[in-house]
Amino acid sequence: MSAIDKGLPGPYSRRIKLMIFPHTTFPSLRLVQRLFSAALLLCGLGSAAAADAPTSLLPAFGNDGAEFAVKAKDGHATHGWLPKEWVDNSEWAAVDATYTKLTDSPDKGAAAVRIKVEKVEEGQLQLTTFGGNQKYKKGTKYVLSGWVRSADHTSVKVGARQVTEPYEFYHEDDLAPGPEWKRFEFAFTPTMDFPAFIMFVVRDPGTVDLAGIALDEKP
Repeated sequence: MSAIDKGLPGPYSRRIKLMIFPHTTFPSLRLVQRLFSAALLLCGLGSAAAADAPTSLLPAFGNDGAEFAVKAKDGHATHGWLPKEWVDNSEWAAVDATYTKLTDSPDKGAAAVRIKVEKVEEGQLQLTTFGGNQKYKKGTKYVLSGWVRSADHTSVKVGARQVTEPYEFYHEDDLAPGPEWKRFEFAFTPTMDFPAFIMFVVRDPGTVDLAGIALDEKP
């Protein structure tokens, strides 16, 4: 007999019990176990998704960015918008160019940028980042990937370029974009350790669109 039964015998005990637990039903132990198992499964799936999410060795080519303006050689200039930590490296060249953020990126989680090179009198346009990985290891495979497009079929070179003079490329490739977005992959395996910047180069006037640039280390 409960303390309530001892204190208030007769019909009062039943009335108090109903006041404390009106129409209350408790889940069975089996139901509790099923709910707990489902919660653990969801946590496991979330952890696996986080673990499998690709991480670029370069700063994200994302939607977080800013406007910029750079004076180039002989009164020329480059200006526009670039993702955070990505920079135009053409101040040494006689180049005029505009960078524009696009709204039709084929990678919805990343930014798309249009590079319109209006004039090249000397040198070339160079797009790079000084952040992220700059040390490449002998025998390790690296894959640079992204999307490229050019309505006027302007050629763009991509590669791993020396940090100091003579500023040559250790590995490079020429992309041949067309009028529709095209996925590209540029893979290279160093035969020695070296520091380098990943760089995109446009030598002639024209328009090139880039999106979702990422660098991964492959086994």
